[in-house]
Amino acid sequence: MRLFHLSLILCSVSLFGCSNAPEGFPKVVLCTVTVTDNGQPVSNASVIINTVPPTSGLVVSGETDEQGRTTIFTIFNGHSAPGAPVGSLVMTIFREPHVPDWKTEEELLQMDFNASMAYTMEKDARRARLPRIVSAALTNPNTSPLTIEAVVGQPLDWQVKLEEHR
Repeated sequence: MRLFHLSLILCSVSLFGCSNAPEGFPKVVLCTVTVTDNGQPVSNASVIINTVPPTSGLVVSGETDEQGRTTIFTIFNGHSAPGAPVGSLVMTIFREPHVPDWKTEEELLQMDFNASMAYTMEKDARRARLPRIVSAALTNPNTSPLTIEAVVGQPLDWQVKLEEHR
């Protein structure tokens, strides 16, 4: 049994170790983000993290689940690893208000191009009239106050309370 566990650990190290990472892939630390609004979890929020200064070609992101949580992944040059890059980071959050479909799936599939475009435009107009729960400041890395310093060996558990940023 010990041999099995040792083999599992060695396989994990080889899968997630630096040897697979392309040149320029940053060191990362595990990072989870929880987004709430007045104590309630915010699902389907896109969380994007930028390095400061920005790193070209680097994508660091996740999408919150029903509990408002996401595990952040870093992608660079076709390689992906769980975690956020070490260094100065700024987070942005995007969440469009949900507009339910008022047509059935069958009706949507039967629409021609013009009807589909009109439906999409109406849905976008309805969405634009709904209140936003994420402030505009949090959608721009130049104005977002959500900053943190990621340090090697120290996992991040980033808690964001949207009501504090309105």
